[in-house]
Amino acid sequence: MNINILLGLAGIICFIGLFLRLSIWFSQELHRPAIPVTASQRVLNSIQSLFTTLFSSRIILVIKSLFVDLLFQKRIFDKSYLRWTAHTLIFFGFIMLLLMHALDSMVMDRFFSDYESTLNPYLFLRNLFGIMVLAGLALAVFRRISLKPQRLKTYPSDWAALIFIAVIIFSGMILEGARISSYTIYQNMVEEYGSFDEMEANALEAFWVQENGLNSPNLTKPQPDERVAFGMEVNGDSCIECHAPNSSAFASFAVKNVTRSISAAIGDSQAVSMFWYLHILACLSFLAWLPFSKMFHIVAAPVSLIIKGIVGDKTEQPATLLTHQMIGLSACTHCGSCSIECSSNMFFESFQNDFILPSEKVQSLKDYAAGKITDRKELKQLQQGLYVCTSCDRCTDVCPSGINLKEIFVSARYSLLNEGIPEVSMLSHFSFPLALAQNFVGDHIKALKTVTKLFQKSFKQLSELSFPMTLTKSDDIGNNSYKSCFSCQRCTNICPVVRSFDNPGEALGLLPHQIIFSLGLGNTDLAMGSKMIWSCSTCYLCQEHCPNDVELCDIFYSLKNSALNKIETGVSS
Repeated sequence: MNINILLGLAGIICFIGLFLRLSIWFSQELHRPAIPVTASQRVLNSIQSLFTTLFSSRIILVIKSLFVDLLFQKRIFDKSYLRWTAHTLIFFGFIMLLLMHALDSMVMDRFFSDYESTLNPYLFLRNLFGIMVLAGLALAVFRRISLKPQRLKTYPSDWAALIFIAVIIFSGMILEGARISSYTIYQNMVEEYGSFDEMEANALEAFWVQENGLNSPNLTKPQPDERVAFGMEVNGDSCIECHAPNSSAFASFAVKNVTRSISAAIGDSQAVSMFWYLHILACLSFLAWLPFSKMFHIVAAPVSLIIKGIVGDKTEQPATLLTHQMIGLSACTHCGSCSIECSSNMFFESFQNDFILPSEKVQSLKDYAAGKITDRKELKQLQQGLYVCTSCDRCTDVCPSGINLKEIFVSARYSLLNEGIPEVSMLSHFSFPLALAQNFVGDHIKALKTVTKLFQKSFKQLSELSFPMTLTKSDDIGNNSYKSCFSCQRCTNICPVVRSFDNPGEALGLLPHQIIFSLGLGNTDLAMGSKMIWSCSTCYLCQEHCPNDVELCDIFYSLKNSALNKIETGVSS
């Protein structure tokens, strides 16, 4: 098939993919605002924001973001030297190969009047940039393998991106190695650019066999020194102006022997053609695949970073916010930095729910925004992952693509509540920042009332119990240090939550020491129904000041988990 047809086909597929991706930015949403915003409104709003930025002082912020966040990748540099090195090697190596090799006729010819791809420094630099990419890929693979125990998930799509780039670089080096050793290409070059007598031609061929890696059917190594020296003179007079020594392409020169057996079997001309098609097909396939893969972050991440640099932490209008959230979802590289830094990792260990990890939530939210997730069980898991979140914003701070993850997760929380699935985690300490957001007050209150009814249905309050209370065998809550309590009540006296109420007994149901008493009496349900365990700020003052080393905060965590599990079981049944 003609290469122009393949290029055109790959270009059309890439263009269609880009159009579909961009249309998602302006058509999909995580949470519908009170006043619906149309796609056309979002497009017009984005165009207006673009022109306002270009023709205002904010253009300085754009330039700063381009250099600091995009080119230098300061966010990655501040967190991981290893990942920064890998990213820098891949990014700059690949971009320079694109400019110097793939687009050389459009870029290099325009800027360098004496440009020839076979001259130095270009011949050397192409190989240097290729090695940079391969070294970056090796570091990326090492990072994914070594950090797997640290909650870094890897999907086939992650490996596909690395493999695609590796195939492009390797096939390019092998192709150049095959061309270096090809006798057919050498003959064509001599016939087109040279005019030699028989002695000069033989000497030049000897020199290329000895020094430039030519695989000649007529000559073998080693050649007589006199002939090689004469061939060097001929080469200097006729070839050196447009062809640097092949050894300058150090990587391709090193792998040329790999292709010789293939060239011997099918002919060097056919071997070069085969490797050429392999390289071109790999490049064009990557071009067609790019907008449909995670590699689309090449387009989305710079946009996200620039928006982050301009907007910062300012509150945005609904039309702008919806578009920025969709850009953020498509800018995710699934690098896992957010999951490694996540402050809710302890809950991931307890619940074994992948959606607790920020990077995994983002992958599913892409499908959720597209309406692809309809299974109620999966939605429930995603909802739990969204609520088991402290809203500490560490994920946003470390995201190398500048995605406002906290904002996305808050919007998704309330969107999922509209699915009619009650979320008991709303009463936990880590849901408190949701109330502070003040973006979805009506939704929050409505959901909170639903969950409160579930708790009232599932647990009894102290005032509802008949007296005298009976002593029963305690349930196993995973921490029996409460048995060391001797009723000094220091935990209650030092608790800042208790001190914040005029009538803490009425407001909290049970005070800290009373929760421990109820466990001692074997009434675990009473302890789980107390508002105290959900109001606990986990300051650990009670635990630190307990004279008998009762682990109150840890016990409260166990009670909360048990309460959540009990209610979830009741809701599911």
